[in-house]
Amino acid sequence: MQMKNKTRVTIMYSIALAWLALGLLLNHFNLGRSDFQIYGSVGTWLIYIGFIGIIIATVRLLVRKKERVIDERMEFVAAKSLRVAFLCFFILAFVIMIVDGIKLITTPYHLFMSYLVCMVLVIYIATYKILLRFY
Repeated sequence: MQMKNKTRVTIMYSIALAWLALGLLLNHFNLGRSDFQIYGSVGTWLIYIGFIGIIIATVRLLVRKKERVIDERMEFVAAKSLRVAFLCFFILAFVIMIVDGIKLITTPYHLFMSYLVCMVLVIYIATYKILLRFY
């Protein structure tokens, strides 16, 4: 069941405003860590996310897009490529644990995890495109 565009935009606005209000509340009471690189605290990050959410909801409301037809074949290929991507993720995590036990990985944790997430997305997109040709 598809949600109507107006309902979806209303939900997006409410979530964005909740993030914005939570960020303002955290900044007002000086709560949250302050060792982020660009923004001063968690509250500032939440305010940033709230504003980005408001911008995305406004653009979604203003720009109309065509209805896409998604058939069972595309859903099957997406589910199968998601399975392959998460299987690769678990295999990669296992290999990383073994390598980390043999030789210490000195890459900072936030950078390491961002590369790992990016690699999972690349694997997903590649397997989706490959499986789309076969099915």
